[in-house]
Amino acid sequence: MVAFTSITQGIFLLSFMMLGISEAAPASSTSSASTAPHLNGTTADNFTFPPIISSRTQPVSDPVFAGNLNAEAESIEKNKKWFIEHGGNFNNITKRDSNTVGGMTMDLPENVPPMPAAISISSPSSNSDSGNAASVVSATSAQITKFKFHAALAATAYCRSVVPIGSWNCANCLKYVPDGKLLVTFSSLLADTNGFVLKSDAQKTIHLVFRGTNSIRSAITDLIFDFTNYTPVKGAKVHKGFLASYNEVVNTFFPILQAQITANPSYKVEISGHSLGGAQALLAGMDLYQRDKRLTSKNLSIYTVGCPRVGNPEFAYYVDSTGIPFSRSVNKRDIVPHVPPQSFGFLHPGVEAWDRSSSNVQICSANIETKYCSNSIVPFTTISDHLTYYDINEGLCL
Repeated sequence: MVAFTSITQGIFLLSFMMLGISEAAPASSTSSASTAPHLNGTTADNFTFPPIISSRTQPVSDPVFAGNLNAEAESIEKNKKWFIEHGGNFNNITKRDSNTVGGMTMDLPENVPPMPAAISISSPSSNSDSGNAASVVSATSAQITKFKFHAALAATAYCRSVVPIGSWNCANCLKYVPDGKLLVTFSSLLADTNGFVLKSDAQKTIHLVFRGTNSIRSAITDLIFDFTNYTPVKGAKVHKGFLASYNEVVNTFFPILQAQITANPSYKVEISGHSLGGAQALLAGMDLYQRDKRLTSKNLSIYTVGCPRVGNPEFAYYVDSTGIPFSRSVNKRDIVPHVPPQSFGFLHPGVEAWDRSSSNVQICSANIETKYCSNSIVPFTTISDHLTYYDINEGLCL
């Protein structure tokens, strides 16, 4: 069991780590011309889920980049040693469960090791070099603009006017997708999973967006890191609560997306989310890829901000093998991307964009997490860095 010194801390981390399965509630049958319909975990009439495409769920026996589940532990030992040598008392931090989660600090102690200098690696030395794979480079201005766009889009999901009311009129709504048309908003009861489907004709894009944690209702039980089988892919496992929360809402947005892809065959599909919403975005991207042959690496992509680890190495290697572009942003010392810990058997897929500062974003371009981006600063993490991404406030409606 993990205890917390404040209600805020407990709600924040428990609410995305522990999620339950709720019974479906009746659908809302009313909507107006100015607002999108809001659905509570129900499926559109006469909709049948497409079957899984078996050729798109093959497990990976020989990954391109082998992850290193010791990379995080190695950084922890290195940074703890520096901290102690410079007068820090790590025992005072860890003696109470309320100070750490999964071995990561909830709040940043004084005199922690400085952020490592930005590095550049042009090519891999091997596919299993203690987490080193592919290049480490500075993000281009175009990449940062794209990451910021999805951070802003994820932030709009926290607006009550957007979810559940269904009006696309918040400041960030109009700034980033001025022609956006909300097609549906959705939520579940127990897990409090929320999001929306948005269409932009100007961008020729259909957006699926998941909201992060914003409710005490999800904080219903002790913090645990449970795996469950990811049934489409043999050997793959994912966080039990994350999958359960996704399954509560998949039947609300899936038929809407299917219809939009049919109506707009040339449009891209982009999926995004902050915090827990990032985990759901990843699961949604894989689910859509597995069920709709029209979606490929050319028209489907996933962008997350502050996303926790979702699955085991087999799941990460599978995500990599699909070729679906997956970019996950990490802000400075954000604690959330470091839970569940690697030591519990979890591993991130995706290209990491480490936002060291507003003008210094480091890209670890391997499609599996490495030791060179945000893993280099553990265990000295903080909740405060989870609340702002690319100067966008996450969790506030702006």
